[in-house]
Amino acid sequence: MSEASHREGISRRSFLKWLGALALLALPACRRAQQYAVQPEDCPEWMLPGNSTCFATCMPWATGAIPLLAVCYDGLPVSLQSNPAYEAVRRGLPAFAQASILDLYDENRLAQPTRAGKPHPMQAFKASLRAWAALLKEGRRVGFLFPAGYSAIRMAQVEALRQFNGASFYSYDVAAGARPGGFPELETLIQSSFGPAVCFDTGFGSLADLTQALPQLEVLFIFTPADPAAFDADFAAALQNCTAETVRLMASPSHADVTSGLSLYVVPQTHYLEEWGADADAYGNLCLRQPITQPLRAALSEAEVLHALLHQGEVPEAGGVSTAKGWLEKLVPDWETALKLGYVPAGAPKPREISPTPHADINFYLHPYYADGRFRHNAWLRENYFPLSGWAGDGEAFLPGGGSPGSLIMGSLRVSAWRHAGVKSYWLPLYPEYVKASVGMQKDEFIAGAPHAESPHRAAKPLPMRRVAVPRFSGKTSPQWGMVIDLSRCIGCGACTLACRAENNIPTVGLQEMCYDRDLQWLRIERYLSADGELHFVPMACRQCEKAPCEAVCPVNATTHTASGLNTMVYPRCWGTRYCSAACPYQARTFNFRDYAKAEQEKMSRPHNPQVTLRSRGVMEKCTYCVQRINAAENAGGPPPQTACQQVCPTGAIKLINLCDAPLPEQVITSFDVKGTHPRTLYT
Repeated sequence: MSEASHREGISRRSFLKWLGALALLALPACRRAQQYAVQPEDCPEWMLPGNSTCFATCMPWATGAIPLLAVCYDGLPVSLQSNPAYEAVRRGLPAFAQASILDLYDENRLAQPTRAGKPHPMQAFKASLRAWAALLKEGRRVGFLFPAGYSAIRMAQVEALRQFNGASFYSYDVAAGARPGGFPELETLIQSSFGPAVCFDTGFGSLADLTQALPQLEVLFIFTPADPAAFDADFAAALQNCTAETVRLMASPSHADVTSGLSLYVVPQTHYLEEWGADADAYGNLCLRQPITQPLRAALSEAEVLHALLHQGEVPEAGGVSTAKGWLEKLVPDWETALKLGYVPAGAPKPREISPTPHADINFYLHPYYADGRFRHNAWLRENYFPLSGWAGDGEAFLPGGGSPGSLIMGSLRVSAWRHAGVKSYWLPLYPEYVKASVGMQKDEFIAGAPHAESPHRAAKPLPMRRVAVPRFSGKTSPQWGMVIDLSRCIGCGACTLACRAENNIPTVGLQEMCYDRDLQWLRIERYLSADGELHFVPMACRQCEKAPCEAVCPVNATTHTASGLNTMVYPRCWGTRYCSAACPYQARTFNFRDYAKAEQEKMSRPHNPQVTLRSRGVMEKCTYCVQRINAAENAGGPPPQTACQQVCPTGAIKLINLCDAPLPEQVITSFDVKGTHPRTLYT
């Protein structure tokens, strides 16, 4: 720099360069792992470059990994969606998988290790790892309890650990066990959520084998996310009385389960969105997992702990490169290209199927939302009404008929099995109206006082089926948006309601507010009974009426009609008179009685979808057909958009269409229509 320019001060170019450096330093700690995450080339059409990015990854699960996309804004994952490149089978994305993103940001995640229930520094735990690695090298007895399922990285590390004579390996997950038969509606929901019942042949011992070997072990590492001590009394007793040093890794915020309470060490485990992995699905494909963010707090992954035991207890420092990446590079040829797709077709062994088991041999059902109870803390799932019962909260349990009375764990709590003459016991929590009329029991008598909310919109009703020819939308400017819902395909899984909440920034309100019927969910699933007693599910949201009664009564023109036929809301205009809600015959509008969005932001740090406005107190809101996706797709000039509910539906029951040029059904069901409103959501 010349003396003259030095006297003039810093140049504009230098100033901008230093400003950019300062901006990089100001990035939040939960930044995306920029140098590793690989964006798929074929992103969904509503993903505009510069606005959002999505990265292929997967959620590990006992019956096979669940492929998905993590949608990020400014490097932060905002929502989880199904991977359109995954072609093995159409699964959509189940409710519990979508809601698992909350666990990443949950403030109740374990912040540091504990020893005997007291805080224990992470550095001290790493020192213990070095001691345990020395024990392994000496041939001492060390056991490992893994999750069910197949992980290519885990299997490679176990093969390396077999060189130590004292190492023994076991696996357990209640979600991977046999399932009872005899309740078709519930079994359909369970399979939709968790996939088919399968078992991977890993060669590991069972929980019973571990219970027998536990007294001889010196160290036991527990990696399974299930709670084996809660389901197996023999294992719980052996764990409580053993002299081994027991180490429990926990990723779930609900770290106070029975197994953790009986373990000496409880160590924070990375969320699956923070780690590398390679897990088999149920169809023989190897699904790849990549870190979407750097770990939000000091935590270790299963692969890092196993790698440390193989290498004198050395683990990477916070912010360093995970050792699991090296294992992935060795196991997956051209792994960077594979990450773009999200999985390696036919890259893993196929599991064997497990046939349904009679009720006499198994005494519980998995809950389609809470599984064995590990997701009961999740706020989105707790406020997602379960279609079979019409309830929300953690008070549901499924009890099989014919079993002996006793204490069972179903869904989320310990309950007592009830037996009544003429009534199968597993119907009790699912059909409260039927139970009350037939048995004379009150709900609280068999729900053990657990909090729950029941909406009057979700009581089962008789199902009339009137079919008429579908009206044609000719002579109107294209596009004219509408929706077709095939009721014969809807199984009531609730994935659509979760996707709607995540996409449209619908806040949770708390179970107490839900008991007042102040739920803000834009989409609900109504239950109907046909004449022969068959249960049907009807997704119900704003019908986007051509002649909408809500528009005529709004005094400030906050609800308007667009040229493409959408009934939209202008939130800054809304005064909260609720005239539109009173005029809506479909009960499709919700009202913010309190500032729920602000309260939710104070409780959790999850970022919101910046494409959708956050609504404040006193504002009416409703379904918009995901208008932000429609606008993005129209601007991009690509294929037609998909709504959030359509994208995650496992059966393809929901479809957004352009009524001007898309093929229309020959007949539609008008049983749910109000005369004169001309709704654009059509049921077939």
